[in-house]
Amino acid sequence: MVNSERERYLGKATGDMLKAIHALQTPLATAAPSAVAERTRTSRAFVTKMLLTMEREGLVEYTAYKGVRLTTLGERLARELSRHHRLLERFLTDTLGFSPEGAHDEAERLEHVISEEFEERLAIFLNHPTTCPHGSPIPEREN
Repeated sequence: MVNSERERYLGKATGDMLKAIHALQTPLATAAPSAVAERTRTSRAFVTKMLLTMEREGLVEYTAYKGVRLTTLGERLARELSRHHRLLERFLTDTLGFSPEGAHDEAERLEHVISEEFEERLAIFLNHPTTCPHGSPIPEREN
């Protein structure tokens, strides 16, 4: 994805919402806005406002009182952020000696700002790892 397209959508709040929805939805069930609020440590009112904005941007399908699901674009962006996050965690623990918890906190800050070129060079540097330090799979790069 072109960085300018990603940056258009992925401010920190939007990115955090995408990741939360991605983690909470299942193939058969939408994510509950209250669960998104809990996971992102924000208010239900803030989540509702964000979901309406994200729906206008084509990132989610939201039905009040029913739940929210990522669109194809939202899913792609959430996976990209997860890839950034997990590659960063791997680098921070393996190369810089961060604890897994410390690496997570740093990756939360950095995942929103790295470029696709940086992501690719980081993956090469790390010899294309398949999991983060917590054991979660690192998503494949989207073409």
